[in-house]
Amino acid sequence: MGQAAGKGPTIDFERERILPFTPGQIWTVLEDFENHKIWNPYVRIRQLADDPVMLRYELRDDPRKPAFAAVPVRLLAAYPERLMTIDVRSGFLLSFEESYALSPVQGGTKIHHSYSCTGFLVWLHLPATRKRFEKMIDSVDSMLLSYLEKKYRRQPPRRPQPRFRSARQ
Repeated sequence: MGQAAGKGPTIDFERERILPFTPGQIWTVLEDFENHKIWNPYVRIRQLADDPVMLRYELRDDPRKPAFAAVPVRLLAAYPERLMTIDVRSGFLLSFEESYALSPVQGGTKIHHSYSCTGFLVWLHLPATRKRFEKMIDSVDSMLLSYLEKKYRRQPPRRPQPRFRSARQ
């Protein structure tokens, strides 16, 4: 647990893995806010045309529940093919920054996905808060990988179907 300047205690969740895709391929998926709902069941994001840093962000803490809550957010960083950070201000109970950092490595891209959380629920040290974020980061990262594989991997070639011969041949 850390301490952010002026924010009180923080709790951080981080995952790092190497994906067999280019930073450009991953960035294309990350910056396509309208399609986050395909691979991230926790959020719906829409960029507002009149302000490039303000987003329409809807959040839910359980993907099995249909209801989303609109929360204020800002796009803090968007460096193509390198870094995206979204500041989610869901209230005094819990706020967080979600970040994706990309760096090219041999065989693909190292992706560092993190949440840095602040708020009353962090201050209370509730195990349920930690468990939810652990589950969320693991499932989002797995679904992002599945989505990338479907989007960029070629399907194996189809085998030709055998043709039936007539009895007269």
